[in-house]
Amino acid sequence: MNFLMPHSPKKTIRLSNKGILNGKTFLLKDMCDVRGLKCSCGNPDFYKKCKPAKDFAPFLKKILDQGAILQGITICDEFFYSIIGENKHYGTPSNKSAPGCVPGGSSSGSAAGLTQKNIDFSIGSDTGGSVRVPASFCGLYGIRPTHGRINTDNVYPMAPSLDTIGWFSKDINTFKLLGTVFLKNIKEKPIETIVIAQDLLDLATEEVKTKFNEYCNYKFGNIKKINITHFKKDIVSDKFRIIQGYEVQKNVIPWILKNNPKISSEINSRLEMANKISEKEYLQAIEFKNKLVANLNENLTSEMFAVFPTTPFSAPKLSMPQNKSLEIRKKIMMMTSISGLSSRPQVSIPKFIMKNGPVGLSILGSKNTDEVILQNLHKF
Repeated sequence: MNFLMPHSPKKTIRLSNKGILNGKTFLLKDMCDVRGLKCSCGNPDFYKKCKPAKDFAPFLKKILDQGAILQGITICDEFFYSIIGENKHYGTPSNKSAPGCVPGGSSSGSAAGLTQKNIDFSIGSDTGGSVRVPASFCGLYGIRPTHGRINTDNVYPMAPSLDTIGWFSKDINTFKLLGTVFLKNIKEKPIETIVIAQDLLDLATEEVKTKFNEYCNYKFGNIKKINITHFKKDIVSDKFRIIQGYEVQKNVIPWILKNNPKISSEINSRLEMANKISEKEYLQAIEFKNKLVANLNENLTSEMFAVFPTTPFSAPKLSMPQNKSLEIRKKIMMMTSISGLSSRPQVSIPKFIMKNGPVGLSILGSKNTDEVILQNLHKF
């Protein structure tokens, strides 16, 4: 078990012996307040400076009040600023679904832990793909909810306009059950229109395209293919990078400048990039975001749900050179940025097995259709 933080509590945490999650075990990303414990955000110096939390983050209290049992605090990417899942300080959690490959990040331990041990579910966060990508690479159900649907108070911020809480499970019923805890409008409502997001599918490798098309032909027959947005995906991901980086500049970098922690070279280069983003660049990116959302709303209307591969490929091999890691991150972000910029919910479900490991199938809906997607997962 190499998915737990060294400061993970030795004893389980349980507040209630009743509720809809009674007796279910879970893991938690090292990202939020846990009463009596300190948090690292993936960095040992942050942990040293952090003070024990006085209470539980509201979203966590909600889970514990429903009878769930916290089994441990998991490793995450340093300051949540990666999508690969390797932490130079705490190590890389083993992805047993794709041996020898990365688990994906930044919620790396939360996903990898479910491939190593019989745990019912785990909690992560998703800003630029930090639940969706490890869900894809580890063969799990994973969700990035509509932005703002789940309370993020007392969760350490990265880029608040993009940050969300998310969760993983190997079991579809447990995965859906979490939706009844976090979301209020769980009711049966059929998905009427499913389309293929061709422009996102085009970003995938030929191996992934082949498996995806075979599945869609078998499952849906003559399904409509659309481009969900006319904007080039490298531009979309770059505007996401600017918005995310500018908010990191405001929320993360001040602490770093004050405390001068030891940071891995890869993450440090990303932080240096973020610190150079100007307000003008940020405002231009926000203007682009508004145009993207308008275009997306025109093409993918409220009754439509788009399907596409969650990641363009299966999990890459461990210990990539930094330049290769950067290249892979850029390719992934071209597929994940749209959900973040549009605040739309995206669910990744385990579906395809490639030579190196799993790749998830994603369902993207309109804002606040989280419950509709969860209740119709059996259709996929």
